[in-house]
Amino acid sequence: MSVTPGTRRLLGCLVALALPIVPVMPLPAAAHAARTAGGTAPEAGVTSAVAPSSHSPAASSGAHATAADIVLPGTRVTLREQAADALKVTSYSVGKTTYLRRGAGFTRQTAYQEITVAPKGGRALAVPTSYRSGYDSVVLLDLATSKGTVIRTVRKPLVAHSAHWSRDGRKAVLTVQRKSGTSWVTSGFVIVDVSARTARQAIVAKVDGSARFRWSSDGSDVVAEYKGGTRFYGQDGAVRRTLVKTGRPAGGEDAFTPSGRGLMTWCPSTHTEHVCVWDRTSGRLAAKVPGIRPKALWGWWDEKHFIAVIPSGGHYQVVLSTLKGRTVRVLAAFAAGDWDARLYLGYTRR
Repeated sequence: MSVTPGTRRLLGCLVALALPIVPVMPLPAAAHAARTAGGTAPEAGVTSAVAPSSHSPAASSGAHATAADIVLPGTRVTLREQAADALKVTSYSVGKTTYLRRGAGFTRQTAYQEITVAPKGGRALAVPTSYRSGYDSVVLLDLATSKGTVIRTVRKPLVAHSAHWSRDGRKAVLTVQRKSGTSWVTSGFVIVDVSARTARQAIVAKVDGSARFRWSSDGSDVVAEYKGGTRFYGQDGAVRRTLVKTGRPAGGEDAFTPSGRGLMTWCPSTHTEHVCVWDRTSGRLAAKVPGIRPKALWGWWDEKHFIAVIPSGGHYQVVLSTLKGRTVRVLAAFAAGDWDARLYLGYTRR
């Protein structure tokens, strides 16, 4: 019998209900899809950034004096961080390996295929590599005590992954998928209630098979791609509204601007630009970003800057870009091999 993602999960049935943050088995197979379509950055050591303007996020008072380069274990990735940064990398994955930030460094987490840290830190949600007693699950981690609580999500053979936190850190949503032939297709979502330590599944009728769910900016609804647009769903799975022809919502932890007014998407094919921003309320196009062709979009930095992965001379860079398509700072650099191995950096707002 071939080893399926579900079979690998059965190996984890004997894990206790309170789990420390320790290394574990390799990332499972395709059952749990990567959170992004990929990302890349320059070769290790390629850390020079575009000189920031006085109005850029990198030009905050005293920031340059506290800049630090961090080489991520198991990769050729160099982070370029500053003490005043609004966001920082708190977890990352490359290939079948996941790492969690612990103090000044990163620790390999072999028991989990995915870890997502809540806004402001303190908690994280981890997706184990194996089913437990016939169920998929998540582990709610207390980062101060390194203890975890297992919460069942869906019954085998369904899987739940790609966790996204609400902005207040009280809930998380995961995308539920089922096997269809040789592919995995979306069937709905699961909402994890942090205080109650419970999970509730919602099956979504006529959901886009490639949809991935994340929260709306106010945390009342979840949103996902739908037929080339963006659809808002209630927490029971009912359709609330649909913005047509927006293109699919961008990747990263949050597709909405910090104010909640703007929604970033991959522009529909009718536009020559690749990155679009839409007014969440009216559904009207607010901006088309010229001159940038990202490999991945990893969320918003502030109202006027977003995080993008771009190729650069045989390597890749994670950059801060303006809505005019101008790079104001390089956040990370990495080799093409890391991108090819499905590198993803998880940024958390402090």
